[in-house]
Amino acid sequence: MSMVMTSKVNSPVEGEKKNKLVFSLSKIVESLSKEAREEFAEEFSEDLKEFLSKTAVYKAINGRIHLSNDTILAVVLTNPKAKKWVMQKAREEAENVLRAIEALSQEEDGGRRNK
Repeated sequence: MSMVMTSKVNSPVEGEKKNKLVFSLSKIVESLSKEAREEFAEEFSEDLKEFLSKTAVYKAINGRIHLSNDTILAVVLTNPKAKKWVMQKAREEAENVLRAIEALSQEEDGGRRNK
């Protein structure tokens, strides 16, 4: 009796899901501020050493250089904690922007009513 062994084939559907994930994460990473990139460098300095020299990591932590989107994305794709951190930081920054927009809108609406 022969045994038939099957292996998981990298289906187009799985590849498409991965591409969507990478695309979505890259858009999130693009939105990070310089300050967030410095915090990221400090928080994930050990992971960054796989992709950058020690000098570059030191400069990134101290704000002398800023991490590229590709470097952050590389860490995010290899470290689930980094992925969670980036998503949370982007959420916080987006909420701050939305609050600022809301405040401006209310200010403009208030100015229109007074005229």
